[in-house]
Amino acid sequence: MQSTNAGRMRGARLVLMLILIALPLLIQTAVLIWGEGRGGSFDGFVKRIQGAYLGFALPLLLIFLGTSAFGDEWEGGTAAYVVGLPLPRWTLVIGRWLVTVRRALVFVLPAVGLMYVLCLIDYEGAIGHYMGDLLWIGAGVCLMGLGYGAVFLFLGLVLRRPVVVAFLIYLIELFVSYLPQSFARTALSYHVRNLLWLQTGHARFLDRGVELGLATDPVSTGGSIFAVVLYVTIFLSLATFVLTRRECSGSVAPPEGGGSSG
Repeated sequence: MQSTNAGRMRGARLVLMLILIALPLLIQTAVLIWGEGRGGSFDGFVKRIQGAYLGFALPLLLIFLGTSAFGDEWEGGTAAYVVGLPLPRWTLVIGRWLVTVRRALVFVLPAVGLMYVLCLIDYEGAIGHYMGDLLWIGAGVCLMGLGYGAVFLFLGLVLRRPVVVAFLIYLIELFVSYLPQSFARTALSYHVRNLLWLQTGHARFLDRGVELGLATDPVSTGGSIFAVVLYVTIFLSLATFVLTRRECSGSVAPPEGGGSSG
């Protein structure tokens, strides 16, 4: 019965992820065919990537995938096998993290590429002209995936029902990322936007604090990359610690505390 329920949950999760990825593409296709904008140009592409994928679909995908990276083991009753493997705990954590990020990127990167074509196809020479910016946006998607993947994998280990809690944490983090820089620099999404702004020069990636004149000193490219690496290191280390303690205590049941049902 547990395996049947787990299979249904994974199936529902897959359908939801496909909807999240496909809906912006369907809307843009409709705009291309029937809309007056006829494509949308690079500005339209950035607007859709910023709002639909970086700001919504990718974090949600990583919430579902990251929190279930180990959480499915507790739900499916196979956690004893996982913690009993004769492998260093950090290798298990990094392996699940890489698989989580890879799965998310398999969904998102092709969608980003297709959105790029749909937005620029009506503009002669535009697809080739903005290719460098597209590669930087792809790099930003990967960095966001690596960072959020580590955060949500950790939450999946420490919370019993982590999806709702992870979503609330993401909303708080997103809100903080639009505050003046003294606060915004603590947020992962700020550093991804900052990096894309510095490399593409596109105003839609511009930090809101700088835009409003509240701060004029953006973080350097290296600084933002370092911040993402720091996020990854901290949360993967915490996840390793939690998994090691769970093994040492002989317990395979997740803690009773933590969020609402996901």
